[in-house]
Amino acid sequence: MSETFTVPARDLTKSGIPTLADIGERLRGGAWAFVVLGAGLLGLGLVLQAERGWGNLLLTAFNLACVGLGGLFLLAIQSITGARWSDPILKAHRAMPALLPVAGALMLLLAFGATTLYPWARPDAASHEALHGRLGWLNPPFFFGRVALIFMAWIWVGRRLTQQGKGAAPFILVFGLTFSLANFDWLMSLEPVWSSTILAIYGFSGMFLQGIAIVTISAIVLRRVGLLPAVSKAQNHDLGKLLFAFSCFWAYIFLSQFLLIWYANLPEETGPMRLLLQGRWMPLFYLNLVLNFGLPFVLLLGRKAKTSETVLLATCAILLAGRWLDLYLQIMPPVLHGLVPVFGVAELGGILLQLGLGHLACWPVFMKDANPAQELPQGG
Repeated sequence: MSETFTVPARDLTKSGIPTLADIGERLRGGAWAFVVLGAGLLGLGLVLQAERGWGNLLLTAFNLACVGLGGLFLLAIQSITGARWSDPILKAHRAMPALLPVAGALMLLLAFGATTLYPWARPDAASHEALHGRLGWLNPPFFFGRVALIFMAWIWVGRRLTQQGKGAAPFILVFGLTFSLANFDWLMSLEPVWSSTILAIYGFSGMFLQGIAIVTISAIVLRRVGLLPAVSKAQNHDLGKLLFAFSCFWAYIFLSQFLLIWYANLPEETGPMRLLLQGRWMPLFYLNLVLNFGLPFVLLLGRKAKTSETVLLATCAILLAGRWLDLYLQIMPPVLHGLVPVFGVAELGGILLQLGLGHLACWPVFMKDANPAQELPQGG
C-alpha cells in the first residue's frame, strides 16, 4: 500500500518575505502621517505668518499640478510619436495625473488667501495706478473661475488619455494654451507690474524635467518591488539621456529669460531679478542653477552613469529639490515683499503634504491589476 504525501501550500503571511500588500499598508500609513503633519504645519505657518503660509500652499498646489501634467505630457508625446522604448514604464506615467484633482482643490482653497497673495485681489486695488486696465481680467471671481475651468479641462482630457488611450493631440493643444495661462495667472500676477514673455516656456522646462525625474524614480522603485519587471538598463539609459538633455534645456531657457531681462533693462522687468541677485536671496539664486543644471550635468555626463540606478536616483532627488527651490524663488519674493528667505514650519509642511498626497494618489494606480499577495523580489 503506497503512502501519499501532501505538500502544504506556502503561507505567504508566515514566509518572512513582505508582500505588495504589506509594503502598501506601511507606506499608506506613513503617507497619511505626512499629510496630517504637513497640513498641521502649514496651518501653523498661516497663523505665524500668513504670507508664508499661503505662499507655500500655492507652491504645493502648483507643484502637484505640474507633476500630474508632466505625466500626461510624457504619455501624450510617446503616444503621438509611437515610441516603444517606454512601454515597460507607462504605469508610472499613468499614475501621475491622479494628482490633478487634489491640486485643483488646493488651488481653489487659495480663494481664502487671495488678498494676502495677490495685490489685485485687495479691496484697494482700484486705487493703484499700476493695476488700471488689468482688473477686468485679474479679479477673484473671474480668476478662480478660470482655475476651476483649467483643472476641469486637464482632468477630462487626462482621463481620456490615461484610461482610453485617446486624445493625445487634443491634450497637447489644450495643455499649451492652459499651462501658459496658468503660469501667467497664478505666478506672474503675484507681482502685476512684472512681466516676462518667456515665463510659460520657462515653466514648461521645469515641469517637463520634473516629470522625467518622477517617472525615473517610479520606474526604478516599481522594478525593485516587482511591479515593473520589464524595466531594464535600456530604459534607465533612455531616462538618463532625457534627464541630461532637459536639464540642459532648462538651463538654456533660464539663461534666455535672464538675458532678455538684463539686455532690455526695463524697470518693470528688472525688479524681481535685482532682488534675487542681492542680500540673502543671492545664494539661493545660484543654488537653483547648481541643483537644476550643475550637479545633474556632472553626474550624468558619462554613459555608465545613465544606467546606474544609484546615480539616477540621486540625480532625480537633486532635481526635485531644485524644482521646489525654483518655484520658491518665483513665488516667495513677491509674497514676502522682499523680506529675507526663511525655511520653517510652513515650508516643511508644504513638502510633507506633497510627499504624502503624492503617494496616496499614485500608489492605487501602481497597484492596479497587481497581485497584492505578490512577494517583493529579494536582492533588488
